[in-house]
Amino acid sequence: MAKTDAASTKDFVDHSYFYKPYSIAAAIGFILWAAYVCWTGYWGIMKGRLPVIDIGMQLAILWWLLDTVRTKTVYRLEKDRLYMLKTGLWTKQELSIAYDDIFGVHHFKNQLMKPVTYRYTYHQYAKMDNRPIWSLLYDIGSTQKVGRVLMKASEDFWKEFEKRMPGQIRIPQEEVVALTYKSIEKKLREQGYFKDHPEMDFEEGIKQLRQKGTEMGGRDDELTGEDFHGEKVEMKNGTRTDTIEAAKRRMEKK
Repeated sequence: MAKTDAASTKDFVDHSYFYKPYSIAAAIGFILWAAYVCWTGYWGIMKGRLPVIDIGMQLAILWWLLDTVRTKTVYRLEKDRLYMLKTGLWTKQELSIAYDDIFGVHHFKNQLMKPVTYRYTYHQYAKMDNRPIWSLLYDIGSTQKVGRVLMKASEDFWKEFEKRMPGQIRIPQEEVVALTYKSIEKKLREQGYFKDHPEMDFEEGIKQLRQKGTEMGGRDDELTGEDFHGEKVEMKNGTRTDTIEAAKRRMEKK
């Protein structure tokens, strides 16, 4: 983990945001649900039957609507880890991930072919939050799969996260994937694999991932931290220098 100053070691808390225009869509959903209930009740009375299937569907729809509007999230940047809490209708999910286990965060993309195999994917964001979705990849101790958390947070949160993990937060997807592959490769080499194969340089790995057909390397719809805070970062051969330094730190870590 990168060194941080005293201010950065204080806990930083961020909460989900309720986008008010979405409440219109939610209200329409509840109105349609009520109409469905009334129609089913009328049909049941006229036919003299109990519409069990419809009642079951109505309960499921009501649960989904209530869970959608009530879901909230809390993110807390602690001294050495990220804590996340998601609460919904009768549900509670907590996650705690050490900074040392985080490979990086990139803008979420819908992709037919996933560049990394995910064992777990946690949707740790409120459904009524309209902010961009970001994908956090982290180490779960496997040499084949990783964990993924989908998140939505404020700009202040992301800026603080970037201070604690420079070069790894809100960076291009291929750089996060390269950090992931290099960490997995390191584990495999420690276990005795690839002894007869030369180790690929981190920057060369990124270059390979940016080749045409990989769905990475500058897609027009991809966002990075610079799109929000507008600050320019130092680059080397198309890759952020702080990301290269982050890769070196991960490789040197025992």
